[in-house]
This record gives sequence, structure tokens and C-alpha cells, in this order.
Amino acid sequence: MTERTLILIKPDGVQRQLVGRIIDRYEQRGLKIVGLKLVRVERALAEAHYAVHRERPFFGELVDFIVSSPLVAIALEGPNAVAICRAINGATRPHEAAPGSIRGDFALDTGKNLVHASDSVENAQGELALWFAPGELQAWDRSTDGWILPG
Repeated sequence: MTERTLILIKPDGVQRQLVGRIIDRYEQRGLKIVGLKLVRVERALAEAHYAVHRERPFFGELVDFIVSSPLVAIALEGPNAVAICRAINGATRPHEAAPGSIRGDFALDTGKNLVHASDSVENAQGELALWFAPGELQAWDRSTDGWILPG
């Protein structure tokens, strides 16, 4: 089943100039970009994005970090996109992330772990609505879909 999911390349990924290398991981796997933008995040959006962590002691640090510098928001589409993106990203804690994953290859710190990916189809829908206006997501056909997508 084709799904859409949100990926954020966090400020550390932008600052370290890893955006192209990170996007390449998703595209090489066969996922299709349907939305992409560089964003300077306002505090209200950051707080809404991390609302599930509002009562946790690290909430303020999460918000402060994500508003500290521009990030890249990406909407990806493909079969099992949510699970595939989470596997490509690797474990949240970089020391637990497998080599070959984004975090396993590039991250050292849990607080600055380069990327965010939606954790379910339902959460992806809500997160995509937070980060992208309706007209910003593009539906398009790729000539290679017959090679990538199941019949």
C-alpha cells in the first residue's frame, strides 16, 4: 500500500551539509519526493510538532533545537514509506543505530540525531498537515513506478 510520510532533516543535518546525502538514501530506496522545502521553524510549529512530549523534561530542549537553524521538511511517498523511512534513519539513539543507517553513519548524539520520521501512517497524516499546506504536496507519476511499485 502506498503511504506518505514526513521526514525532517533537523538543523544539525543542515548545518553539517548532509542534506543531499540524506535525501539520496530515501531516493535510492525508491521513495518519491512529493514535497520539499527549507524551513526556518517558528516556535509555535515546533511546539505543535513535539506536543506528545510536552510533559517530558526534554521538551524545551527539543523545541529550542528545532528552531535554532533552518531544517528541511520532506514528504515522501511509496509502499510502506513509514516503516522504510524509519529503517533508513536507524535507531533514535545513534549508538544503537545500525551501520548503513543515517544515524548509524552520521550521528553521535541522541539530542542531535539528524532526522525525524513519522512513526505511523496516522501520525504521518497529522505531521504532513502541520508542515505542508494542501497545495504544497504534489501527486505525480514516475516512469519507473512499474519497476519499483508492486503490480
